[in-house]
Amino acid sequence: MTLRFEAVFFDLDGTLVDSRPGIEESLRAAFARHLPGSRPAPIGELLGRPLDGLLEGALGGLDRAMLPALAASFAAHYDTQDWRLSRPYPGVVEMAHILAAAGVRQVLVTNKRLRPTKSILEACDLARFIERVVAPDAVDPPYPDKAAMCHAALDACALSGDRVVVVGDSAEDGLMAKAGGAAFAVAGWGYGDAAATAAGSVVLHDPAEIVDMLLAPIDPVRTP
Repeated sequence: MTLRFEAVFFDLDGTLVDSRPGIEESLRAAFARHLPGSRPAPIGELLGRPLDGLLEGALGGLDRAMLPALAASFAAHYDTQDWRLSRPYPGVVEMAHILAAAGVRQVLVTNKRLRPTKSILEACDLARFIERVVAPDAVDPPYPDKAAMCHAALDACALSGDRVVVVGDSAEDGLMAKAGGAAFAVAGWGYGDAAATAAGSVVLHDPAEIVDMLLAPIDPVRTP
C-alpha cells in the first residue's frame, strides 16, 4: 500500500496534549512571586506560543521589565512540577500507536521548551512514537519561529514537504506547513481559533481521523 503521506509533523500543546492546567498554575505562581496582587490576563489565545510570547500576553498592561523574572520563575515551577498536569487528549496514544505500526514517521515541532516537552512525552507514553523533537531551544541561538523549525525537521529527517502533513491547532502551524510545502490539518479539539481553521485544508474533530487521513491508500494508476 502506498501511503498518502510519509510523515506527520505534530504540534504539542492543544494537539497531542492538554497542557492548559499546568501552564495556568505556573503563571499564577510566577505572578504571585513577582507581581503580588496582580493576575495574569486570560491566556486562551496565547496557549501554544513560545514562553516569552505567552508571558507578554499574560502581562497585559503591566510592567514588561518583569518579563525576565517571570520567565525564570515560570520555568522553575513548570519544569519541576506543573508539566505533570498535562494529559494526552483521548485517543491520541492509540492514534500514535496505529501510525507507528503502519510505518508513518512522527515528528514533533513545538514552541514549548525542550526539557518539559521531553518530560511530557515520556509521561504521556508518546515518546516511543516520536522520531524527532524540534523545539526552539534545541539549538543555540534558538529557532526564531515554527517555520524555521519545520525546515530543520525536514532536513534532519530527509523529508520532502509534499510527503508531510502538519497537524496543529494554531494559525502558526498553518504558516509552518505552508513554509515547508506541507499539507495542513487543524486539530479541532485544541486551543485553535478561527484563523487556524481558515488556514487548514482539513479540520479534524477526533484523533482517529488522523489515522483515516494518513492511512488512506493512493489507488495505483491502471493502464489499459
